[in-house]
Amino acid sequence: MGTSASGKGPKSGVSFDPSWLDDIDVPNSPSDSQSDDQQTQTPATEPAVAPPARFGSARRNMSGYARSGDRDSLRRALGHYSKTGMGGASRVATRMRPSTRVAAGLFSALNSLRDGRNQTLSNVISKLKDSKADAYSIIDAIVGYVCPDGGSLDETSSRDSVSSALSDLFQKNPDIDITKLSDDNIWSLVSSFLGYEAFSRVQLDIGQAFENIDSLSSRITLLNDMREYLESEVASQLNTLRKESSQKSPADLQGVLRTAIERTFMVFEVSV
Repeated sequence: MGTSASGKGPKSGVSFDPSWLDDIDVPNSPSDSQSDDQQTQTPATEPAVAPPARFGSARRNMSGYARSGDRDSLRRALGHYSKTGMGGASRVATRMRPSTRVAAGLFSALNSLRDGRNQTLSNVISKLKDSKADAYSIIDAIVGYVCPDGGSLDETSSRDSVSSALSDLFQKNPDIDITKLSDDNIWSLVSSFLGYEAFSRVQLDIGQAFENIDSLSSRITLLNDMREYLESEVASQLNTLRKESSQKSPADLQGVLRTAIERTFMVFEVSV
């Protein structure tokens, strides 16, 4: 994993949040009006548009990480990316709201599948199992159920991230029954998905430094290291939030997931 190409990244002088973000239709995602209300609220003191050279410091530090593999450089790169490039951790979380919608849909789908409340997905997976289909067919079925099918980068990223997170799960646990995942399994899978999504977002915006690495194996090693670092911090924040909640399935699930993203990047901002 971790070989996707980056673009030139977002420019300065444009809105931090593209106007089309809320047009992404995430199928089978649980409605969360409280979370939807929160995402539209941004402090009046925050800039509406991105400043000049918004990713300059982030890219310099990311180049240092690409040359040396130094985690301190990576941490600073992520901190500058969040604080200046994206206008703060809360804006990173808001920008990634399509990701948290998909994560909530994945969480809900797997919970309802286990509890016998998702006959549609259950029937699809049962037919695949009866036909001796492989794990990749089951992964594709789940991706099709929880992910939007449009052609934007965000939509493509979410499909790739769900697929990658599920592939990792099956590789680590070849005999696992996807219809009977434990709470720990489901939360871990959601953490993995959000880690892939955070990595994808950063890679698209400031991943150009890796394109100068001649060795493909070195490039992949560094990219996977960055993804695992992001995933580890997302998982840490999500586990803390999970312990703070008295419910197995929080009422404001999207809000919890978005808070995990925000807290993750707040940790990185401390280093800059």
